[in-house]
Amino acid sequence: MVELGCHHCGYRWNYRGESAFYATCPRCHYKVRIPNQKVDQTGELGKIGLEEHSKNLTGIAKIVNTVVSQFGYDENMLIQILLTFQKNFGWIPREVLSEVSKQLGVPLTRVYQVATFYKAFSLAPVGKHKIRVCMGTSCKVRGAPVILERLEGLLGIKAGETTPDLRFTLETVNCLGCCALGPVVVVDGDYWGNLTVRNVEKVVRSYR
Repeated sequence: MVELGCHHCGYRWNYRGESAFYATCPRCHYKVRIPNQKVDQTGELGKIGLEEHSKNLTGIAKIVNTVVSQFGYDENMLIQILLTFQKNFGWIPREVLSEVSKQLGVPLTRVYQVATFYKAFSLAPVGKHKIRVCMGTSCKVRGAPVILERLEGLLGIKAGETTPDLRFTLETVNCLGCCALGPVVVVDGDYWGNLTVRNVEKVVRSYR
């Protein structure tokens, strides 16, 4: 038996189930992580090793557990955990966010808030090549909107979208910090400055 508290609705109860990883809140049915230390049915305190936590997990739950366990199931390491998935997959599927919420025992809304607040995270597949168009004031007055329109025409997508073949993702940014080179486009860290509509196609062709 172990006393559990739901992070979602605040309900507390004595858990007597068999699961070694997480339980369902009787009130709101939210998944609550069972701490590594729990009291068994005889009243003795037992240590539940990480191996026991993960041995019965499969699919996405097992993949998430591999990462979460590396950070000691510490909810304060949420950003680092999400960064690990972003680095490994190139984006973070919604199923992963849900499972991270369960295994850390934090509300799903909090996980989504973090994942959508930081530009480092993407909740959709991104292209092999990321094209960022500077839309700062200096670049705008030098033709950035026209450059963006040309890129959208060549790629067949709008800003914020990815081509169907997952080769290109097109984004806009407020400023790249190199106003003297405007209009500026960055592709995979390569800076293309003083662009004109005529040489935009040449830039795209360099990454096909």
